[in-house]
Amino acid sequence: MAITATYPARISAERNELSLALILLGGACTGTSGILMRLSETGPVATAAWRMAIAALILSAALPLTERTSFRLRGSWMLLLAGFCFSIDMAFYHWALVLTSVAHATLIVNLAPLVALSAGFLLFGESLGAGKLLGLAASMGGAFLMTAMRAESAGTLTGNGLAVIGMLGYAFYLIVVKQATRRHSPLTIMAWSSTSAAAILFVAAFAAGERVLPATLSGWAVVIAMGVVAHVLGQGLIALGMRRAPVGLASVLLLIQPVVAAIGAWGLFGESLSPLEIAGAALVLAGLAIASRARR
Repeated sequence: MAITATYPARISAERNELSLALILLGGACTGTSGILMRLSETGPVATAAWRMAIAALILSAALPLTERTSFRLRGSWMLLLAGFCFSIDMAFYHWALVLTSVAHATLIVNLAPLVALSAGFLLFGESLGAGKLLGLAASMGGAFLMTAMRAESAGTLTGNGLAVIGMLGYAFYLIVVKQATRRHSPLTIMAWSSTSAAAILFVAAFAAGERVLPATLSGWAVVIAMGVVAHVLGQGLIALGMRRAPVGLASVLLLIQPVVAAIGAWGLFGESLSPLEIAGAALVLAGLAIASRARR
């Protein structure tokens, strides 16, 4: 009797560990996006467009092989809206990377779960107790500390402001996706949102007069890596892991994204953080951890 009781429990624990490992690996893959954008030969919005277009091609090819779907999906407007929100995130995040550090832009964009948390309270009546409010206050204070430390640097505040707009786009993307999962699978959501986001971003890149086509093979390798590594692998592994992992713990593990971005930017571009900026970053991460794990 004891053996039969503990064996399923052990399997469940192993599955949970695998789910957490998938989320951690997916977050690490997604964290490379800021570094790859800096290496891209195309404009910032064009790079985002290629990321979504390459991902859309791969995901759309996989969709008929795994699911029964059609172009007359019920609630498909929500999938298009998700793509619109994600295109805002990508465009402004990539613009921000031109003006501010990779670490700053990535940390600010990763404040999106707190905005989604607040929206859940205001729009959907979800609980927002003392623990979550404490996390919200800590993260906002840390973000202010990081931003204020470079107030004298030309362009930095503008770049951080663009990252805030990108963060809002990502927050609304999370909110829309949360509603879309009631009707659609993660693969369907990713395929449709990637396709619509790519179309919007290519139009924006052409309108801005950006360079759209990479000039060399290494330039093509960068945009392909953006689509495959940062989006298909990154977002795909996260989606797989989220099926079994606790939401709070998953949110904490996804904080590996700004860590990967900061380490990569330090190694490749010589970007460094002052002690006060490191303290601000730690405060942001601590606030996110508190907010995501709080039951009330």
